[in-house]
Amino acid sequence: MNRRAGIVFGAVALGLIGAAGFWVFERVLPTEVGCTMEAKLCPDGSVVGRGGPRCEFALCPDGGVSENDGVASEDRVPEETEREDASQTIQENEGESTTSEQAKTTKSSLISDVPFTVQAPFGEWSDPVFQNGCEEASLVMIRHWLSGKPLTQEIAKQEMLALVRFEDQWLGHSVDTSATDTLKLFQDYYGVTAGEVRMDIKSVDIRTALADGAVVIVPADGRKLQNPHFRQPGPERHMLVIIGYDVSVKQFITNDPGTRYGEEYRYSEDVLFDAIDDYPTGKHLPIQIHRKAMIVMQKL
Repeated sequence: MNRRAGIVFGAVALGLIGAAGFWVFERVLPTEVGCTMEAKLCPDGSVVGRGGPRCEFALCPDGGVSENDGVASEDRVPEETEREDASQTIQENEGESTTSEQAKTTKSSLISDVPFTVQAPFGEWSDPVFQNGCEEASLVMIRHWLSGKPLTQEIAKQEMLALVRFEDQWLGHSVDTSATDTLKLFQDYYGVTAGEVRMDIKSVDIRTALADGAVVIVPADGRKLQNPHFRQPGPERHMLVIIGYDVSVKQFITNDPGTRYGEEYRYSEDVLFDAIDDYPTGKHLPIQIHRKAMIVMQKL
């Protein structure tokens, strides 16, 4: 009985070993499989095919993925659509910015703490220094607005005379200074870097600057301002400070040094803008090129 049992036991054991070997061969060990002849295009232009036990695409030569990896062809967003979407987003952002800028110009603004001085502080209109002192008076107003220091008639007069002496040494006269030279005079005399000249402006540019909290100085043909307080017909070359805008009546609010009534003096938007005209530095030199300019001053 023992011999028969051993034979039976051995036969069963061999059968189990054979079954296990077959399972390992079929389930675990790789077998050669015939893969399809598909190919993929790599970023560098080369082509790879399928291979291995799972018929997977080979890696591209640079180790990267092919153009079709990760996104099915029917799901890939065309590049043209991506560009259109990006362009639309940019346009929407620009539209929001434009709307914001337009909103600024449809509101009234007034910088009420800009001090005022007339260009002839004590009525010295017969003195050529003060007859031609609109640029200097405008700069004195701006300087005291930026510094916050009080401005009296005497202080205004003395500062204007100091600016005139500085100009005489720099230019040899103190008659007319263009927008660019007026800003240079301000920066060089006071030793500051504040200010910016903008050329070929539109009325909306002035309103936008005011809405941003800036004060604006403009050169103008004083005759076109039609100010009844000027000695008629008014100065051909004039400079004044714009401190606000009243949207309800479309008027610019100014500190005009050309008259003792010039504090917060109002001009129609159209009248003032039409009068703006940059003139050359010199002694009443003819204006060869008519350009609209402004000096923008802003507190830091």
